[in-house]
Order: sequence, then structure tokens, then C-alpha cells
Amino acid sequence: MACALLTGLSPRSMSFPSIIMIDPSQEAAELARFALWRAGLHCAFRACPDLATARRCLLQGRRQGDDIAPSLILLESDMECGEGLQLLRELRASKHLADAPVVVFPSYETEGEREALAAGATEYLPKPVDGEHYAQCVVEMVERWCDVSEASAPLSADVMRDALAGLPGHPQRRREDGSPQGGRSH
Repeated sequence: MACALLTGLSPRSMSFPSIIMIDPSQEAAELARFALWRAGLHCAFRACPDLATARRCLLQGRRQGDDIAPSLILLESDMECGEGLQLLRELRASKHLADAPVVVFPSYETEGEREALAAGATEYLPKPVDGEHYAQCVVEMVERWCDVSEASAPLSADVMRDALAGLPGHPQRRREDGSPQGGRSH
């Protein structure tokens, strides 16, 4: 499921970075999403919990004629019997994704750095165990590999209204569906 930090904003139209995180841990993805939100970085963020989903996500753009590669791919290499590095090799063989920065971000300090770099990783960085340090690492990677000049700028009221219009709890949506306009009803 596509999960933009600000739903409705496309990295193409707003020049915001698009980050794809390939990791079976929902907690890791949610902490990364929260870290970016807390840092005030506006970006499209998609978490892929398995390799099949990641392949569909990353190859979908080519099928739809969209040649825009993600700004950053965070890859858990210790997935599905070590197949994460096989996916990395496939990305590097793809004309569409060959130059996209891929940070191999394994859960455990393993001896896989040499293999990851040989497979085409841009960087190898084991995930910190501490949640605060993990969040800081995610933000630093996005700042290092993505153009965050527009992503960190305050959003205009029009952009915020458009981004929030499709959310179920948004006042505009409540007016349309007949629900009370101002919050909770008694």
C-alpha cells in the first residue's frame, strides 16, 4: 500500500523525494515514516514488506511509462533467505533503477557489507538497535541522498488542503458525507 507522508502529494508534481523501504518489519517502516515526519521532511514514502511487493512497486513505474526512479531505496538485505541482495542485483541491471541510491540497511550487524557493496549497494549501514538512533539514521540518509530543499520547506495552505482532502477524518470529507463538521458529536 502506498503511504505518502502527506497523502495525495506526488514526488513528481511537488519535487519531493520518494523513499521506498523494503523491510518485513512494519515497526521499522513506521518508525522511519515517523522520523521523517518529526524532522519536517515532506516526502512520498512506501514500505514494501516483502520482495514480491518490492518488485511490483519498483517495476510498476516502467510499465506505466514513468521513468522517475525513487530518490532513495532502503533495503533490508536479510529478507527471505538472503534474497535481498538478489533484488539489489536486479535493480542495478534495470536501466530505470541502475543509478538510484540503495542503502542496504540490515537488522543485524553481519559480515555482509562486502557482498552488499559488490551487489551494487550505494551504502551499507546496519540498523541501530536504539529507536532514537535508528530514527536519526533514517533522517540522515534521506538528507544525504535526496534533494531535501523543497522537502523541508513549509507547505502552503493550498498544498495542505489538497493533500488532506482525501483523508477520512478531514472536515471537507465529513461535510460531503453528512457527518458533523466540527469534530466529535455528543
